[in-house]
Amino acid sequence: MIPRLVVAYDFSDPARRAFELGVFMGRQLDAEVHVVTVLDPGSAGAPGAEQELRDLRQLLEMKTCGTVKTDDVDIKCHALSGHPAEAIVSMAREIDAPLIICGTTGKGAVARTLLGSVSHELVHKSGAIVMSVP
Repeated sequence: MIPRLVVAYDFSDPARRAFELGVFMGRQLDAEVHVVTVLDPGSAGAPGAEQELRDLRQLLEMKTCGTVKTDDVDIKCHALSGHPAEAIVSMAREIDAPLIICGTTGKGAVARTLLGSVSHELVHKSGAIVMSVP
């Protein structure tokens, strides 16, 4: 089955919906829910980056775990630094999670080509099932 799943969270409305789906699925599957947010790679080596990661993790906990009843689902929050898709894939592989849930902004093909898309990269790089929530 699916003992663990990863929810990519960037504080957007689609990410919030992905988190809600992740909690629902975590309850249904009795799976650990790992919520991951990623700090911009440009900030990773800067002075104060460790504190920024701690602050980001605390904000993530407030926006996710702090908003749902968690006594029947195991939610773990992670703040990482680096390229978002690579960091999320790395976390999923590290914990052996066969499912990644992410929000998508629904960008068209031109915007996706110019700007890239984390959800698109997750589908192509992760080797896991990727659910994209609008």
